[in-house]
Amino acid sequence: MSSFQLFRANPAFRRYWSARSVSLVGDGVATIALLLLITGSGASATGVAALLLAQAVPRFFGPVAGALPDRFEVKRLLLCAEVGQGIVFIAIALVPSNTALLVPLVALASSLSTVFNAAGRTVMPRLVDSEQLVPANAWMGTAFNLQAALGPVLGGTVAALIEPRGALLVNALTFFVGAALLLGMPRMEPSGPATGDAPGFLAGIGAGIAFTWRHRMARAIFLLLLLGIMFASLDNVVLVFLARDVLDAGSFGFGLLGTGSGAAMVLASLWLTRSTTKISAVTLLAGGWLVAGLGIALTGVAPVLAVAVATQAVMGVGNSVAMIGEETLLQKGVPPEMLGRVGGALSSAAFAGSALAYAVGGFVATALAPRTSLIIAGVGLMVVTVCCLPGLRSHDRADMAGEQTSDDDPSVGTAPSPSA
Repeated sequence: MSSFQLFRANPAFRRYWSARSVSLVGDGVATIALLLLITGSGASATGVAALLLAQAVPRFFGPVAGALPDRFEVKRLLLCAEVGQGIVFIAIALVPSNTALLVPLVALASSLSTVFNAAGRTVMPRLVDSEQLVPANAWMGTAFNLQAALGPVLGGTVAALIEPRGALLVNALTFFVGAALLLGMPRMEPSGPATGDAPGFLAGIGAGIAFTWRHRMARAIFLLLLLGIMFASLDNVVLVFLARDVLDAGSFGFGLLGTGSGAAMVLASLWLTRSTTKISAVTLLAGGWLVAGLGIALTGVAPVLAVAVATQAVMGVGNSVAMIGEETLLQKGVPPEMLGRVGGALSSAAFAGSALAYAVGGFVATALAPRTSLIIAGVGLMVVTVCCLPGLRSHDRADMAGEQTSDDDPSVGTAPSPSA
């Protein structure tokens, strides 16, 4: 079955992809509209920072959100999160635009998004066969990349035409459209044990964290996301200084660098929709991060803007491929009853890595030259990937040997580890 036949032959996948595409582009619109709304109201830099923190902090509660699809019907969770976000963004568009009112509403919307993402990570193995996971995840990656490619442009355009509040109402509408598409999907039962056999909610969260750490492959992905994204995210901090102070390219040049990486991410995910199952998930994940690290390091030595745009495109290709490999490896290597909780823990690791980068990025950019910072970021990402590779490859070895990849007994997934 080709990737396009996947759309024609699998209406549930088609509906889910369409729902996510609409909602994700709406998220991109909302990100720009929110910043325009709060800055237009005269808020200080502290108010803007508070708004960004309200978006980011709920992402750290991925392990909590990841325990929900083990206990509740997944389609209902998706619908509640989608409709809930639509209602919250209507409220954001209608209330006075001051920090005290916007911050808790934005935090609530981000919390609902975290629930959707955790439940959504359990969906793909339910909708497609194992051999179709790579192209299916690549299509989902395309939807995510369209958010980065189209969201800011549409957000700025819509906000200019009908004001930021109107753009926020457009975003709210995308959530209701997404919910309408999700209504046609089949019921998806909880993936955890029967209610009578299930541990308490907090115990289940602890079990998910313990399983993530004791499962060799999941632990390797956790460390790769935490440390790898810490290095990779330095690129986001330093790139503006490279464009402005080193390449003398100004704001337009900085925009071109972002366009290069964003367009490459879309093209890479589209390419993988046509890939064969001969490309292993481990190769995609590790190879993608190595290519991304190489692209970042080469950006640090790029002599002119055109070369820097090309090296950022290399980074974008690697980033996109790695994300698709991560999702596929997770879906193939983690038991279904643990997928939501492990996915939640990994999401938190990724956000923690980016938060660490943003916390130290300013000091790095000040203490070191932009070129040096980018070389360190790229080489660091490649070193972390190589160090985590044995753990990632444990899944392939287990497939060949027919063994568990957990360091201990698989029952670790049902109860917290005493040492956790």
